[in-house]
Amino acid sequence: MLEVDVNKLEETWQQQKKFLKDGLISGDIWDRNTGLPVASYNTNPEATALFNQLTAELIETLDGSGVPSLNKYYLLNLQEDKMFLLIRHGDDLLQGMLLNPLRVNIGILFTVAIPKALASVEAART
Repeated sequence: MLEVDVNKLEETWQQQKKFLKDGLISGDIWDRNTGLPVASYNTNPEATALFNQLTAELIETLDGSGVPSLNKYYLLNLQEDKMFLLIRHGDDLLQGMLLNPLRVNIGILFTVAIPKALASVEAART
């Protein structure tokens, strides 16, 4: 069973909202074993379904391609001014963020938001 402090995971979204401002559209941190969200920001069923579908397809594609497997994060540039950031928090937790690239400072994303997300979720483990 997944052992995390859900309140600390919810705080992670408040940090991300502060760092990414209007660029953060939606996000989930979910249990990879069940596929269920553990903590969410701006809960959007379509985004959750997108996160799950993209993650499953990405992992399956990487596993069968000879390309190295998912490590810490992947950033996918989608159509219609959207980006999808997938952060791996070990084998059991994944975090997905739907972003507006026109409003996200990429420097802050890579130097502050991603490292803080990794540290915050690690601190939430009990």
